[in-house]
Amino acid sequence: MKAVRNRKHWEVLSKVSLLDRRPWLSVYQEAVSLPDGRVVQDYYGIEMPSYTAVFAITDERQIIVLRSYRHALGEVMLNMPGGMVEEGEDPLAAIQRELLEETGYSATEWTSLGNFIGNASRGCGNYYFFFASGASSIQAPDSGDLEELELLLWTPEELVRALDAGEARSLGTVSVFLLGLRCLESIQATPMS
Repeated sequence: MKAVRNRKHWEVLSKVSLLDRRPWLSVYQEAVSLPDGRVVQDYYGIEMPSYTAVFAITDERQIIVLRSYRHALGEVMLNMPGGMVEEGEDPLAAIQRELLEETGYSATEWTSLGNFIGNASRGCGNYYFFFASGASSIQAPDSGDLEELELLLWTPEELVRALDAGEARSLGTVSVFLLGLRCLESIQATPMS
């Protein structure tokens, strides 16, 4: 494998919109000039909004998990509370809103698990993941979405079994589950003062 020595940026020569359905997605075609002088006339990209998701636990260390139908895949699968970050909205405020809307829960402690790109070659949005503890039910869920959400309160062991059984198939969801489990493990390993 050849080592990457030339880390110059590609130069965009032109950009044409092929589909614009904002806020959901925008598809474009670029002509780009590579550092070695080659020109690629048909580099495609997808612009998507930012999304946010949370691994939330109650004081009893139950994990808030959702099960819902995902029409693009035609399957019912596991996911976490989350959704689109509105234009100009702070990602933390967005996930606090989504957690309340989708589950009726609010949490007292919030920690960022990171900001990730959906697909580094095509764009596909920023994903802001959070860990929240001290979650408690304060109202009835009211997501206002088309989806029907089943709220589950699981132990870490139940979540791991579901992951092993392939009940979560979205890369974003699996990432939040694994990052959250790692964070939960580190909290449990910390001695109490």
